[in-house]
Amino acid sequence: MMYLFESISYQIGTTIVETIHSPGQVSTIFGLLSYPDDFNSSSGLMFGWSKDTTSHANSSKYNRLPNANIAGDAPINAGTLTPVENPNYHQGFAARRNLLMSANPSGHFSFLIPFDHIFGFGDYTKAIYNVKHSLKFTRKTSDNEAIHRANGVQDGKIKLTHISWRIPALNIERGKLSELRNIIENKQMIPVGYRARTTDSTILSQTREFSWRTPALNGVEKPRWIIIGFQTNKNESQEQNPAVFDHLDLTSACVKLNTDEYPGEKFTINFPTNDYSILYEMFDRFKKEYYGFNSLVGGTQVNFSAFKSLFPILVFDVQYQKERANETGIIDIQLKFSFANPVPANTTAYITTISDRMYHLKSDGKNLVLISK
Repeated sequence: MMYLFESISYQIGTTIVETIHSPGQVSTIFGLLSYPDDFNSSSGLMFGWSKDTTSHANSSKYNRLPNANIAGDAPINAGTLTPVENPNYHQGFAARRNLLMSANPSGHFSFLIPFDHIFGFGDYTKAIYNVKHSLKFTRKTSDNEAIHRANGVQDGKIKLTHISWRIPALNIERGKLSELRNIIENKQMIPVGYRARTTDSTILSQTREFSWRTPALNGVEKPRWIIIGFQTNKNESQEQNPAVFDHLDLTSACVKLNTDEYPGEKFTINFPTNDYSILYEMFDRFKKEYYGFNSLVGGTQVNFSAFKSLFPILVFDVQYQKERANETGIIDIQLKFSFANPVPANTTAYITTISDRMYHLKSDGKNLVLISK
């Protein structure tokens, strides 16, 4: 569903809390990093999530057998009628297709998308009293990225008839409500801290070296993770799959925050020889660091082989920064990549920066307003 939109913004009062550009790619990456593998076969389909297993729109698990032309009383050679698995079979596509086709009329759906699937503010668990919340969806001019179809099938179109937003309403105890009103009347500042997602994308030049300077962060917003995914020719038609990514024969990558480089040690990568373990370890470690899960308890959606073929996502952990990195008040973020071959045309890089962001609810004695401080 997120591939329908160019951007989605969340606002509290008059303050924009987060804006997610390319929410399809961004939420896919975050889901791959966060959800357990059995999420595909359980509650994932509640909002259309079922992990891609190939880049093909193919729901046939087995290839059709050729006509054997066997006479009624003739012996049958071993293996003649053995089903042959289809290498292009796409389990995630099949699950999503079966869900849509099981509706009456076919193609109808109702999805419930968790707020934290889109926004980092979903981590915030405290109540916000008497302040307006709003969402803004900017839809793309085409549905191409939201629909994946096989060759020869007519292009589809998605018609949204209803969108609603479910926000829990809390019944506050009388004593706690009195305390909250006293805070407002006394014009106290209430801190609102969360892990924000800042997103951006760029077209790569057709070279073997590429450097990208992203929008700088102010000193009160501290980056913790920087996550990148590459895609070549994934958004021009419904035959292309925008939910899988490309490794582009990457050989090295690093992130610089001001003058400090991450990771601390240099490394080289060779995808053709399967020398990419360090990238997979960086990917796999994210869930442990972000959620505090042991990797043996809660693994990711992506195994080692699929990381190379479908989901080569780069995850840079920049939590441990030198104090002097923030003294200037501005954090300059620069990404550097090297590739074994020139990058193909029509290649886009998507970046998500997860950072500690702090706002405050400020009171005028009657009402609360969200401000940056």
